[in-house]
Amino acid sequence: MMISKDSTVVSLRVGPGDDLLASIARILDEQEADGGALVAAAGSLEFLCYSVVRPDADNVPRYTHIVEESGAIEITALQGHLGRESDGAATCHLHGTFAMEDGSLRAGHVFDARVLVTVELTVLLVKDLVWQRSHVQYTGGKSMPVLLPQAKPTSGKPVSGPVPNAVPAS
Repeated sequence: MMISKDSTVVSLRVGPGDDLLASIARILDEQEADGGALVAAAGSLEFLCYSVVRPDADNVPRYTHIVEESGAIEITALQGHLGRESDGAATCHLHGTFAMEDGSLRAGHVFDARVLVTVELTVLLVKDLVWQRSHVQYTGGKSMPVLLPQAKPTSGKPVSGPVPNAVPAS
């Protein structure tokens, strides 16, 4: 468990045609932060690419069946974390539920999304923690990418503590 004592709330609107994930990840760079959480989102999408995790033949979790949807898609819930890839690039890990035009629901890990009318967001940024890309190792050498919280020293580089079943990203 990591506890932050230095946080900032950022609220913004993302407009029509904008790449939702890139807009959220960009907040880290603009605010000079390395970690945060998407705490509220409301709006609509014109495109959504998502998947639900399923075990592969070796019982290792994988996002194998990628689904693309387009049309008028309402965000009914969206949450996740903002962090850094091993190369320092800003990233986000989001999961959500979405209502389609016919009222049916979709849910899962969000790979890509484009705004239809508006998406209003509230993000909690933490200045003294970093969500760093890592991998959870499974038997047979397989792994699954994850974001892990780490303390951020005054030098700005993450401090790695013992994290069960995790190894640095390769």
